[in-house]
Amino acid sequence: MDWKTASSYYTSRLDDALTLSQHALNLANLPQAEVPRDLREQLQQEVEPTRRQRDRLKKGEFRIAVVGLEKAGKSTFINAWLQCDLLPAKGGRCTFTTTQIYSVASEAEQRLEIKVRSQEQFETFLQELEQSDAKEDLKTIDANRQTLAEVRRGGDLTVPFTRLEDIREPLQHYVANDRYAYAVLEARLYTNQLAQADGIVFYDVPGSDSGLAKHVDEAQAILADCDAVIVIQRFRSIREAELEIIQFTEQGDKNIKIAEKLFVFLSHIDSLGSAEALQTHIEEAAADWHKRANLPKHRIVAGSAGAYLVLNSLANRQTQSEVGSPQAVRSRLESLTHSHSLEELSQQATGIPEIKTRIEAYINTERVSVLQKRCEASLQTTFNTAKDIYHLVHQRYPENPEEAKQREEEARRIEFTQWWSKKWEQIKADLQDFYRATSPANDSTLHFNAAESLKKLRQRYLQVLESEMQHLRQTTLEKRDRIFAANSNPVFDRTKANIVWREDLYNDVKQHLDAIADQLAIELQEQCAILMAYMTQQLWGSSQVESRLIENSDYYLEKLQHSLRVLYLRFARPVADALIRSPVKSDTRRSIIKNLGVDIEILDNYYSGDEPALRVLKRYANYGFQLLLDSALRQEVLGVREITSLIEAFDEFKNPEDEVIFEVETDIKIFEEYLQIAVFNAASLESYALQELQGLLDKFRDLKGAWDGVAMNEWYRGNSALLSELPAALQPRELNLEVSDRLRQLGTAIAHMQTSVSGSFPD
Repeated sequence: MDWKTASSYYTSRLDDALTLSQHALNLANLPQAEVPRDLREQLQQEVEPTRRQRDRLKKGEFRIAVVGLEKAGKSTFINAWLQCDLLPAKGGRCTFTTTQIYSVASEAEQRLEIKVRSQEQFETFLQELEQSDAKEDLKTIDANRQTLAEVRRGGDLTVPFTRLEDIREPLQHYVANDRYAYAVLEARLYTNQLAQADGIVFYDVPGSDSGLAKHVDEAQAILADCDAVIVIQRFRSIREAELEIIQFTEQGDKNIKIAEKLFVFLSHIDSLGSAEALQTHIEEAAADWHKRANLPKHRIVAGSAGAYLVLNSLANRQTQSEVGSPQAVRSRLESLTHSHSLEELSQQATGIPEIKTRIEAYINTERVSVLQKRCEASLQTTFNTAKDIYHLVHQRYPENPEEAKQREEEARRIEFTQWWSKKWEQIKADLQDFYRATSPANDSTLHFNAAESLKKLRQRYLQVLESEMQHLRQTTLEKRDRIFAANSNPVFDRTKANIVWREDLYNDVKQHLDAIADQLAIELQEQCAILMAYMTQQLWGSSQVESRLIENSDYYLEKLQHSLRVLYLRFARPVADALIRSPVKSDTRRSIIKNLGVDIEILDNYYSGDEPALRVLKRYANYGFQLLLDSALRQEVLGVREITSLIEAFDEFKNPEDEVIFEVETDIKIFEEYLQIAVFNAASLESYALQELQGLLDKFRDLKGAWDGVAMNEWYRGNSALLSELPAALQPRELNLEVSDRLRQLGTAIAHMQTSVSGSFPD
C-alpha cells in the first residue's frame, strides 16, 4: 500500500477511534458510572497522540523533527539538504522559534511565510527570557524596541519565490537579524527542494539546551507530534539535553519504539583529528545510541553539513568563515578518509547524500509499516479500553433508557423497602413506649398512658353521672308537681301518683343512662384519637391510618356508643327496673325483683360501699327506704341496728305527698349509689376500654402489609414529613438516564468500529 492510500485509510479509522474515545470518556466521566480511574486515564492518554496522528494525516503532512543541541548544526544540515545555504547558522543563537520547511510539488506553490508575535505573545516571550535570566537577549530587545514594535505592527508577511536564493535575504532578515527576529513567532518555508514525496515537513527546532523554558516546551511538543526524528549530534556521547530528546520522543509516541522513527547525524566530523578518532567517534556514538534507544547502526550517519556546503560551492561567506575554505575542508576530510577524490569527499565523506538516501528510503518503504503499527496499536488500545468501560458499566446499567428507568426505580424501591423495614421496627417500639409512657413522646406534643386513660374514663363517668343525675332530679322535680296535681282530684291518690311519677321518671332514667353511655363513648374515642394521632404521626400524617383502623370517626363513635350501651345497660337497666320503675312493695316491683337474672347477683359482688342494706339489691328493693331507717327492721334483716347515713332520718310524714316524695327521692339516691359504686365495675367498662385501646394497637401492628403500601405511596407522593427522615439516596430526583443514554451511544460506536478493528489492512 502506498502512503496516500494508507493515510486515507487510517484517517478514517482514527476518526472512528476518536469518536469512540469521546463516547467512552463521556460515559466514564460520569461519577455514577463508577469507571475506575486507571481505565479513564488509559483511554485519555491515547486520545491526544491519536488526534495528533489523525490531524497530520488529514493535512497530508509527514513531519520530520530536526533536533539537537544549540549550534549542533541543525540549520546547516537543513541547508545542505536543500542544496542552499539559506537558514541562518551564525556562531550565536540564530532563531528563537521553530522554522518549518514544507515540501510542495510545484514552483508556483513556493513561498516564505513570516508569522509575527502578537502583543500578548511578545510579553509572554519577554517574561520567559526574564525567568531564564537571558540578559543579553533582553538587552538586545531593549535596544531595538521601536523596530520590533514596527515589525509586529506590520503583521504577517508572505514572500513568493522561484529560487531559494531569492528569499535568503528576507529569511535572514526576520529570523537571524536581532533587530527583527525577536518579533517573529515562526517562519514557514514552502519549497519543492525538500523531498520528492509530497507532504514532507522539516522542523528546525531550537536547541533544547538554550536555557529558555519555551524552547524545551517547543521541543517536547514537536517531538510528540512528528513522524520521524533526525538528531544532529556534535559530540560522541549523548548529552543530558539529548537524553531529553529520547524521553520526549518516547512519551509522545508510545505505540512504536523510538528506534523505528529515529535517525542520527554525527555532525562536524571534519573537526576530528584522524581517521582513528573518527572511527572511535562513530563506534562510541553508535554504542551509546544502542544502549539508550536500541538504535541500529544503519540509522546513524557521520558527516559534515558545513563541509558539504563548502565543497559543493553552496556555502555563503558566513558559513565559509565558520567551516573553512574548500582547501582546508578538503584537507581535513582527506586525513580522515584517506580519499583524494573531490567527488568522494564532497558526497560520501560529508554524509549528506547518505543520510538523504536512508531517510528517503524510510519515507518510500518503511513509513507505511510504521504508520500501520502506530495506528493499529492506538486503535486496539482505544477499542479494548472502550469495550472494557462498556462491559463494566453495562453490568449495572442497561442501554435502553426505559429499562434503565425501570431498573433504577426497582433499585430505589428495594432500598426504600430496606429502609422501611428498619423504620417499621422502630415505629413498633416507639408505639409501645408511647402506649405506656408517663411523659410526652419525643418530638411530639401528644401524651398517652393506658392506665391514665382508664383513670380518666372513670373520672369522666363520675362527672357525667353527677351531671345527669342532677339534671334528672331537676327534671323530675318539675314534673312531680304536675303529676301530683293531676292525681289529686279532689283527694291526693298516693298510689296512682307514685306509679305515674315513677313511670315518667323511668323513661327519663333510660334516656339519661343512654346519655351516660354515649358520653363514655366520647371520652373513650378521645383517648383512642390520641393513640391514632400518634400512629398517624408515625406514618407521616397519612389519612389511611384512620380509615383502615376505624373507617371514620363518626362510624367509630357509633360503634363505641353501641358497645358501651350494651355493657352499661346490662347492669344499669336492671337497677333502674328494680328501684325506679314501680313503688316499693307493689306487685309490679315484686314481679320485677322475682324476674331479675344472675346479672343482679354479679352486681351485688361489685358493690363496695359501706351500707349493708345495699349489699343485696333484691333485698333493698323489697323493703325500700325502711331498711335504711328502721332500726328494728335493720336488726332483723341485716343484723345491725344503726341506721344509714346515706339519707337523713325523719320522725313522721306530714302528708301522703311527703311520703311519696321521700320514697321516690330515696330510690333515686340509692339508684345513683349503685351507679357510682357497682355498675361501672360490674359492666367491666375499664376492661372494655383497655381492650379497645389495645385492639387499636394490635390492629395497627397487624396491618403492616397495608402500611408497607402506605409508606411507599407517601414516598411517591413526596410527603415532606417522610422525606425529612429519608437518606439522600431516597430523596426525590429525576431518574438519571444519562448513563444509559451514553452507554447506548458507546455501544453504537463500538459496533460501528467493530468491523474496521477486525478487518484486515488493505493491500
